[in-house]
Amino acid sequence: MQEENDTDTIPQMVENVRTGKMSRRELVKSLTAIGISAAGAGTIAAVASHFVASAFTPAVNPHQNGAHNIHLHQQHLAHQTQGNTGALQHDYAENAVVEDSMYGQPFVGRVAIMSRKGIGMAAIPDLKITVTNRVAHVHQVTVEWIATGTHTGDFPKLPASGRPFSIRGVTVVIRQEGKIVRESIYYDMDEVRRQLGPR
Repeated sequence: MQEENDTDTIPQMVENVRTGKMSRRELVKSLTAIGISAAGAGTIAAVASHFVASAFTPAVNPHQNGAHNIHLHQQHLAHQTQGNTGALQHDYAENAVVEDSMYGQPFVGRVAIMSRKGIGMAAIPDLKITVTNRVAHVHQVTVEWIATGTHTGDFPKLPASGRPFSIRGVTVVIRQEGKIVRESIYYDMDEVRRQLGPR
């Protein structure tokens, strides 16, 4: 099986699990070694077998300032929870890629990414994201979170339920020259359907 090295991104490791090049056990071991909690590593590993990653592999500077990237991510979350779409849009590189567990295909480019974010903001206007762990490793920031809110608008295959929810997840952000070039969002869709799906 493949050895993880300092230039591997978490999305690359997840794709290696999906294609059989790395075991889930090796993935969890690699994730916990860089400071991700057992719960966060378990979330990523659970999604890994069916999460289809983008073929996009950004060229990044492995010597980026991790503390600065954490600060940028904190600003990003503040803009998201405040609904500041202008600031959010400019946080992404022009051809950024966002992979989300809810969707079968990645979103490529600012227009597609902001359309997806707009749907999410409209569906959950009271969204609150509580960060439970944040780790900068080489050129990526991994953020473990709990998202809470009320599902008042439609998502794909999930019409508005009006129900409150609490979902755990992990987001991996890769930046180049301060802009997000890749964002991978991992959470358990079975749990989402259990909390928000038809009863």
